[in-house]
Amino acid sequence: MLELALITLGWCFGGFVNGVAGFGAAMIAMPLIAPFIDISVAVPSCLLIVLTLNCHVGWTFRKYIEWHYVKGIFIGAIPGVILSVFALEYLSEQMLKIAMGVFIILYALWSLFADKGGPRSISPLWGYLSGLMSATLGMAFGFNGPPLAAYIAYSGCPARAVKGLLGAGFIITGVFIVAAKGLTGQIDSKVMLIYLVATPAVLLGSMLGIRVSSALNEYSYRKILFVSLVAMGVNIVWKAV
Repeated sequence: MLELALITLGWCFGGFVNGVAGFGAAMIAMPLIAPFIDISVAVPSCLLIVLTLNCHVGWTFRKYIEWHYVKGIFIGAIPGVILSVFALEYLSEQMLKIAMGVFIILYALWSLFADKGGPRSISPLWGYLSGLMSATLGMAFGFNGPPLAAYIAYSGCPARAVKGLLGAGFIITGVFIVAAKGLTGQIDSKVMLIYLVATPAVLLGSMLGIRVSSALNEYSYRKILFVSLVAMGVNIVWKAV
């Protein structure tokens, strides 16, 4: 029971961070709950919890979503699930994580110091690569936020639209990933128990985080987004080395 309580608290905190930044629930919660749960249960339950969380986020901000940014994510996610199988076969998990972490850190630092508060925009074509990378990482490691956050941060959309886009993007990639996990028999009764216990907590944390973020202006929100990306990148590299 104590372990379940600690897992619940970990996911509540992850949900809070996700509510503020628009992503990061899994990357915050997974290190916190790892000592209390087997990885074979943690990853598939994480994917189910985050998919449910992003259904809530996507629905909350649905009217702000700019759908032309979503098409590429959807198309890119399909080969991403397949690519993850081959990537892990020919490249080590450590190599993939370090490469991704370094890229995210450099990207976020450049964005953080180059951001003068003016408008930003990026071609929706980058969504194809974002969807591919997100699905690949989600299938392999259980988290898929940084590639989508890096893409959508440059969409030029206001904070609410960014959160809506992140929610929609995570739903798309999450559905493919969860389906693949289910077809390979990785979702069992232990996974469902963690899912049922932790989901209310992550949703509560998310709602609290959204309330906090509503007090931020667009410039402050972007700063938080990029600082969060730096932290996530450092966390990935730290865990990999």
